[in-house]
Amino acid sequence: MTTHTLFCLPYAGGSAGTFRGWERELPDWIDVVPIELPGRGHRFTEPPLGELEPLVADLLDHLRPRAHRPYSVFGHSLGALLGYELSCALQREGRPPEHFFPSGAAAPHLPARNQAHVLTDEALWAHIAHLGGTPPEVAANDQMKELLLPVLRADFALAEKYVPRNAVTLTCPVTAFAGDADEEAPETDVREWESYTDSEFSVRIHPGDHFFLETDRTNLLRLLASALRPERGAGTARRRGIA
Repeated sequence: MTTHTLFCLPYAGGSAGTFRGWERELPDWIDVVPIELPGRGHRFTEPPLGELEPLVADLLDHLRPRAHRPYSVFGHSLGALLGYELSCALQREGRPPEHFFPSGAAAPHLPARNQAHVLTDEALWAHIAHLGGTPPEVAANDQMKELLLPVLRADFALAEKYVPRNAVTLTCPVTAFAGDADEEAPETDVREWESYTDSEFSVRIHPGDHFFLETDRTNLLRLLASALRPERGAGTARRRGIA
């Protein structure tokens, strides 16, 4: 049986599919649980939420029943900010995570380096292409791009207007990940997460731009597993999309 749950939150425009295959590369005692946000994946028919409080409330309803055993939270870019808010909320309820992993994200108190949500459609897609996270099949399909625009604008607005609601110092260790060529969240900004924990803090630097979680995934997952302490037990990992 698995002994530890790892909740995973995607970047702006991403979905639970971002974490496809993680369960095969992580130890079998880790239960990989990708979180699906409204407007994508199996929640495609739901409108995307561009406001923080209703989105956090929505996701908490799905996380609470699964936070009864040891769990940690990983989030990349926008997912890191959402992961922090969810971790704070569960900590206030007496169920803090055992570890928090913000990835590719500046600390919550730092302003966004871009305001992509106000760009024209053409400029927004150029910005996304520059970040390097657009699958070729999407970049070449105008219909898919049109369908994704509301989600991207909602996500970017959420990330770029983000201000911590009730800043909480986490009681768990925090390990932050940064790309050495990431212009969106450079190492200096990522290191600022240190002020958000009363426990141990560390930063892991990866080769690559904002999407190092794809290009250096094997190393990232190795570091995740090491931080979660393999002596927890054994079992069979599985991937479940939730929310």
